[in-house]
Amino acid sequence: MNWKTIGVAATGEEVDGLETMLWESGAVSVTLVDGEDKPIFEPGPGETPLWPSMTVTAMYEEDIDTDSLAESLRGQGYEVLFTDEIGDRVWEREWLSQFKPMKFGEHLWVCPTGFTVDDTAAVILHLDPGLAFGTGTHPTTGLCLEWLDGHLIPGTRVLDYGCGSGILGIAAKLLGARDIIAVDNDPQALVATEDNAQRNGVQDDILTYLPDGFLAERAASDPVEPENGQPAPPFAEKAAGQFDIVVANILAQPLINLAYQLSSYVAPGGDLVLSGIMSSQSDWVKKAYQLELLAEQELDGWICLHFKKPL
Repeated sequence: MNWKTIGVAATGEEVDGLETMLWESGAVSVTLVDGEDKPIFEPGPGETPLWPSMTVTAMYEEDIDTDSLAESLRGQGYEVLFTDEIGDRVWEREWLSQFKPMKFGEHLWVCPTGFTVDDTAAVILHLDPGLAFGTGTHPTTGLCLEWLDGHLIPGTRVLDYGCGSGILGIAAKLLGARDIIAVDNDPQALVATEDNAQRNGVQDDILTYLPDGFLAERAASDPVEPENGQPAPPFAEKAAGQFDIVVANILAQPLINLAYQLSSYVAPGGDLVLSGIMSSQSDWVKKAYQLELLAEQELDGWICLHFKKPL
């Protein structure tokens, strides 16, 4: 079957009414995309914010007269951007067609389903884009992946704070890290991390926590015996202590707010890697951290900071 599509410009105030009209006119799908390159990088848990200007695209079966629909929408004051006809496709995979294997550093590859990497020295992380942030396509993630490929020493302990899809923690494990703790305030991100860890065969070495749960687990594994005399919970020792590498790919303001906390998680002589920082925000973040700054890398207007904690 062939399909027809129609794209319409809409503001945030218009989009609900327009969506309703498109569904009622027989659309089999309606999608929204950013109309002005104003990305929303990290919505809070449960939030579904919209862009101020959007392109709303509706798909119809081939017997729908989209030309007449376009004229009707124009008559109601909407700007119709395009109408088109497309052939049938395997839609379950179509949205992944823009993703290809990506190399970070000397050895690390991120490889979507359906692709292979012809590199005998490759360390391959299998990952498809999903709802949680982090596929390697964004500069902030790419900078962290390159850092891990170039600096991680096998056997180290790693904390991935703000794990999203789990891509950084999984990459660290595949590169030889010993224990991985992944923390995120979005339960959906933890599910994505666990699923991706299982897909890459490292599910037994990556533990996931909400921030409060991570703090509670660390407290439970304190050398002082709990008052009730019960032993520390399973795996608590992995969340305890400090980490050889702490990586946090979130946003500038949360990184500033978490400066003392994240610094305290780094073991003496360990590394702290911060990303998700716009170039204009770099100085603010650096001032919040009382550690030695070893490197500052920039890519497409985004910054990755590498700090070292003194011995």
